[in-house]
Amino acid sequence: MAGVPKDEIKRKAFHLLSLIYVFGYWYLPKGVVVLWLGITITIVALLEYIRFKFPMVNDFFKRNFRGFYRSDEAAKISGLIWTLSGAFIAILFFPNKSIVFTSLLYLAFGDTAAALVGRTIGGHKIFTGKSLEGSFACFVVCFIIGLFLFNIQFALIGAVAAALIEAIPWKLNDNFWMQIINAGILTAISSVMAWAK
Repeated sequence: MAGVPKDEIKRKAFHLLSLIYVFGYWYLPKGVVVLWLGITITIVALLEYIRFKFPMVNDFFKRNFRGFYRSDEAAKISGLIWTLSGAFIAILFFPNKSIVFTSLLYLAFGDTAAALVGRTIGGHKIFTGKSLEGSFACFVVCFIIGLFLFNIQFALIGAVAAALIEAIPWKLNDNFWMQIINAGILTAISSVMAWAK
């Protein structure tokens, strides 16, 4: 894809592996998915600790997983643990399966679209590393996702919220916040719409 660094394409392709636990959540019992996410987070956290404790291991990861780690992640926790932790919390605390499933898909596809479009044609910057074009791509993708699961009004509100959350430069990784806050917002919207009927 012209204009997009190969490393970013590799990162986002790897990012789509999150669909394993996304669809696992849809088809498997909630307890099973929470357990396996908890185990995976523990393993990743242990690997991160070893990576920071032993420079040779860190160099090995940077050399052999080039593209999956951003340059600034050499000295800080990788985005993978934030992605898994955000999913773990969203699945554990929010009861509506369709809402949580949608929030996970927002991250898998909406965030990916924002990054690839933003780095390709994102000429109008709104925040550091974020662009209007990328945010619009996130909105479109999330809106389409929402249409498969909800009515058009709910899908539209959810997509706007997802695009705004993706665009905000969070102190912690946006992969963590996007799943949790989207699930919270969709839950609140669902409650309001049910009350208004």
